Amino acid sequence: MPQSIRTAGALALGALIVAVAALSIRSTPAVGAPTVDGEPALHTITVTGTASVTRVPDVARVSVGVSVTKPTVKAARDAAGKSMTAIITAIKGLGIEEGDIKTVGIDLSPQYNNGSNPKVIGYRMSQQLQITVRDLDKAGDVIDTATSKGATDIGGLWFEVGDPATALDDARAAAIAQARTSAQRMATAAGVALGSVVSISEASTPTPGPYFYGEAARDAATLTPVERGTQDIMAMVTVIFEID
Repeated sequence: MPQSIRTAGALALGALIVAVAALSIRSTPAVGAPTVDGEPALHTITVTGTASVTRVPDVARVSVGVSVTKPTVKAARDAAGKSMTAIITAIKGLGIEEGDIKTVGIDLSPQYNNGSNPKVIGYRMSQQLQITVRDLDKAGDVIDTATSKGATDIGGLWFEVGDPATALDDARAAAIAQARTSAQRMATAAGVALGSVVSISEASTPTPGPYFYGEAARDAATLTPVERGTQDIMAMVTVIFEID
């Protein structure tokens, strides 16, 4: 083989080896890093920040109901309606606005005997109200008043923060600040400079559940004490930063 052909082949092979080596030492992108034109973004750091803010609830919701069983449909409806009317009137007398009293359930069902030959022996009528209490000092009064006027069911009592969006914004800001602090510490330890934010995403977090009052409210012989406590509103964010 002529010398010139062998030399050209060697040069081509050497160029191929250099190209392969250059590809093999490219930086590995961070897991979950964004892509640009289908290619993973390089030189990023991904951190998660979690924070919560504590708020005192300023709204209470009370669920009360009436259940009666009578021989006829009309008798059951009349008895339930009479009790519910008395309850609503008395609750309005506490200063609860009409718009904060809402019917959330009505049920009429036949009742049967337990014998081998079932037959209708009466009708059960149930009605439920949900009452929004904005003056929490009246939450216990609502329960006591409802039971004194004929309520047979206390479905629950729970508290809420009236403006959860503002509280959640505060939690998000704190979570992002925590994420930046963590990213800065990691960058410093790695000997790189922390750059601008590439992306921010938020994970869903559980919301505070209802605080039920329980069975004791059914026979409220004395004033019902109610404590609102506090609620923690949490935010969790994932932030991707550039690093230099």
